[in-house]
Amino acid sequence: MNAQPQYRGVNLGGWLVLESWITPTLYNTNGVAGGVGEWGFCAKLGKTKAQQVLEAHWDTWVTQSDLQTLKSNGINYLRVPVGYWIVDIQPNEPFVTGGMTYLQRLLGWANNLGLGVIVDLHGAPGSQNGHDNSGREGPINWPEPANIARTVDVLGNLTQKVMGYPAVKGVEFLNEPWTTAIGGPITFNTLKNFYQLAYPRVRSTGFTGDLWISDGWDNNQWNGFMSPPNYNNVYIDVHLYHCFGGPRDLPDPYANVDYVCKNDGPMLDSLTARDWSVVGEWSACISKPPTTNFNQWAEAFTNAQWTAYGATGSNTRPTRGGFFWNFKVESGDEKWSYLALINAGAAPKNFNFNGC
Repeated sequence: MNAQPQYRGVNLGGWLVLESWITPTLYNTNGVAGGVGEWGFCAKLGKTKAQQVLEAHWDTWVTQSDLQTLKSNGINYLRVPVGYWIVDIQPNEPFVTGGMTYLQRLLGWANNLGLGVIVDLHGAPGSQNGHDNSGREGPINWPEPANIARTVDVLGNLTQKVMGYPAVKGVEFLNEPWTTAIGGPITFNTLKNFYQLAYPRVRSTGFTGDLWISDGWDNNQWNGFMSPPNYNNVYIDVHLYHCFGGPRDLPDPYANVDYVCKNDGPMLDSLTARDWSVVGEWSACISKPPTTNFNQWAEAFTNAQWTAYGATGSNTRPTRGGFFWNFKVESGDEKWSYLALINAGAAPKNFNFNGC
């Protein structure tokens, strides 16, 4: 068993998996409609132009300076979304090669700064959620057996390519699968069987780091699942947002702060009959942000979430921390940009506090 980490992390989204809302200029200047995933982006441009455009984007969207700023403000981990096409492109697919070179460059930077990295399979063959963040919007064809088998192979090959870099501390098997819990087609039996196939494939590479599995939007599925001694260092990824409807989406800004402390934290701490939890995505977004004193509110909301998710103080809880989405967005919107929160003085310099 590895020592349990305390994740104080951010996501590097919009980089190796495109999302038009994060980098709209990249789409607008290339005549690509918003909401189109990387498949559609590359298909629109063609391989030659897509290669040129994406290499320029990969080279500039994440910088050493960004990482240094994050590190100096207490961040110790990065979650890096990648698509399956970073290691496996079939002849009929429009994706282009080269992302691995930039990922490996980042892993070197992270190692030099003492930052750990979780490599997150954000886009799987066939699309696991039908959204652009899976690489291809549209039908959810990932549950087809051939796509699941290909995903298992992708995870093995991906792990093999990154495990030699000391910064790599973990691999996430699949981001946000659209399960029956939220009206999607992916059953939990299918999802669990996939995880149990992926685990030995990744471990067969010799990788002993942390392995993450998405909860599929249902906390009640995972008691005793993939537990020691047969499975080791497994973390269950929970995504908690306050701006997409549901009980967390409250009209009063400070009611969202209270909800984090009084509901989210205790809920996560109650999940003791399962493996450790980590909040792989959260943000400062709410549906009705305050119109005055925004930074004061954002600091309270951010600090509450860091605390509730186990990132502050000396943590011995089953909730091991969280990852803000995102490190930056082109618009500079503080609700989604951790670097903007830092610049506004609304993010902590260290994590020795109790935000609840």
